[in-house]
Amino acid sequence: MTTNTFTWEFAGATDTGRVRPGNEDAIVWNADSGLALLADGMGGYEGGEIASNLAIKTALESFGKPLAPHWREAEWAQKVSDPILKLYAAVSEANQSVHATALKQTRYEGMGTTFLAAYFHDNRVTLAHIGDSRIYLWRNRALKQLTVDHTMIQERLQNGEITAAEAASDTYRGVLTRALGVDPVVEVDMREVTIQAGDIFLLCSDGCYDMLAYDEMIAIMNACQEDPQQLVRLLVRQANENGGYDNISAVVVRIG
Repeated sequence: MTTNTFTWEFAGATDTGRVRPGNEDAIVWNADSGLALLADGMGGYEGGEIASNLAIKTALESFGKPLAPHWREAEWAQKVSDPILKLYAAVSEANQSVHATALKQTRYEGMGTTFLAAYFHDNRVTLAHIGDSRIYLWRNRALKQLTVDHTMIQERLQNGEITAAEAASDTYRGVLTRALGVDPVVEVDMREVTIQAGDIFLLCSDGCYDMLAYDEMIAIMNACQEDPQQLVRLLVRQANENGGYDNISAVVVRIG
């Protein structure tokens, strides 16, 4: 996809890992619309897989349609940019779809999913984030995390209850404080970032970043900065080699 200034190239990979019986992660991207999505489902047998796939399917379909009039009628809608409003509406539709499905089918009760969205347009990217999947920016050979995890661990860290070293073995590890589809309305963290040529944005599930040391991620990004497909393959392979304890998913977007 090309704008007046930039191009972007998408690539993604998802893998069950070496421990889990199935894959509850889901990824999708549409280069024509500049949209990348990633979800990591939860909810027990089948529920997590249903939630993640339903979320990205609904969000992608909603994003591709004209914005419904009621979204523009809200007072707060006048205070945000059109890309933020358009992406927020798509995420909200996804939340309602997952929540409604869980209510109708008791075997899916309580299911939900993390959710990431990156919408590339003009000279910037609009980001949406729920849960503990993460978005990173690789720029000038440095890797920066752009999202803050919605987890008990993160809250305990921010409150000074534990140290970063203690977080690795804390009993609340893996407990989310926010997920898409659990409640009728979900709070979405959103922001916009100005893009630069050479940037690489990485969307990944916890099964990817938990298995990779920061230095490993940097080394892989540096080695594969010109080849997004090779980059995601190496990220997934290294996460598997380091244990593969969870499903592993990554989507990268390289700015040209």
